[in-house]
Amino acid sequence: MCVLGKNQKQKTKKSLLLPENYSFFSFYSYDGAEVCELVGSYILNKLTTIMNIKDVGLYRDDGLGIFKNKSGPEIEKTKKGIVRIFKDCGLKITVKTNQTSVDFLDVRFDLKENTYKPYRKPNNNPIYINKQSNHPPNIIKQLPTSIEKRISGISCNEEVFRSSKEIYENALKSSGFTVNLKYNEGNANQNENSEKKKRKRKIIWFNPPFSLNVKTHIGKQFFKILHKHFPKNHSLYKIFNKNTVKLSYSCTRNITSIITSHNKNILKPNKEIYGCNCRVKEDCPLDNKCLTPKVIYEANVTNTVDNEEKIYIGLTENKFKERYSNHKSSFRYDKYKNSTELSKYVWQLQDQNKIPIIKWRIIKVINSNIKSDFCKLCLFEKYYILKALGDERVLNRRSEFISKCRHQNKLVLKNIKTK
Repeated sequence: MCVLGKNQKQKTKKSLLLPENYSFFSFYSYDGAEVCELVGSYILNKLTTIMNIKDVGLYRDDGLGIFKNKSGPEIEKTKKGIVRIFKDCGLKITVKTNQTSVDFLDVRFDLKENTYKPYRKPNNNPIYINKQSNHPPNIIKQLPTSIEKRISGISCNEEVFRSSKEIYENALKSSGFTVNLKYNEGNANQNENSEKKKRKRKIIWFNPPFSLNVKTHIGKQFFKILHKHFPKNHSLYKIFNKNTVKLSYSCTRNITSIITSHNKNILKPNKEIYGCNCRVKEDCPLDNKCLTPKVIYEANVTNTVDNEEKIYIGLTENKFKERYSNHKSSFRYDKYKNSTELSKYVWQLQDQNKIPIIKWRIIKVINSNIKSDFCKLCLFEKYYILKALGDERVLNRRSEFISKCRHQNKLVLKNIKTK
């Protein structure tokens, strides 16, 4: 961490502090950036005990703070307090003092000249996508504008902007763009003039992959389907309409990532095989695979009287056998009979003196982890339920399609339990 000030022994108007060489987690690990930001926010809250909350900020593992009217001894005291806070969290940090300028992310701040300007590390020249590349047209079109907007925002005046823009213009020209970047004072002051919206609209995004080889207007066809299946008199129109569902193209994977993924699947296949711990192997409900976790399963129910057949689709994050035990409890005890649509149907058959015969099978196994904003387990369950809704045998209700993911709550900070 670097504390900036003109003279440690004299009182200074302003002084800055900046993390120099600490990192919480690797960004290449699972959710590394998000966990890093979470831990950083915790330490930021600790730092507010010795600093004003308005004078310190954090972006992932990079932080920036400012001191006003602090003497040398006061800065040294604060420095020791910062080191102590990091030590209590099991982290090490280096602190420097008597600095007058600092490089933070892509901006250089200077206390002597009272300026800020764009900054790049030595030999770190910018590289942009080519104008003729296979990317969505809006991304290519907005690239020069976004660069111009960013450089204007981190330049304190037009003179600084002109002295810094050459490297960015050359990078754009090498990518096929012919553009002359211009200073826009409105972009420089946009944060001061912008007003925060009090309420954000809930929007569902559809992100199909973009490719120049596809000639079909995907967006137009998608909204035609949306209008056809969710007209104004539909019960789900408030959720699925042009105001709540938006489309934005996503970039496809490049050849390198496709080849790497293919080689990984061949050279390092998933050898994890889940078995069975049933005492009598012949009684296993899932062909000796009852210990398999994260599965979408199907229950096929028939009865001994009229052989009527019904289908129920469900999921479990835990081992299937644990979910199977819960199902058996809902079939046996009256207080659990309304827990699922399957248990309701089984109790209905039992009340009619019909003996239900249930056969279980796995539809799909999910190998990926559950993320805070994305759950493949729930998405695939909804997919298979929707796929089977036209079948009269299906017990699942249509309302299950819009149900909230039940697995993401455990990833919320307040629900995380420490040992």
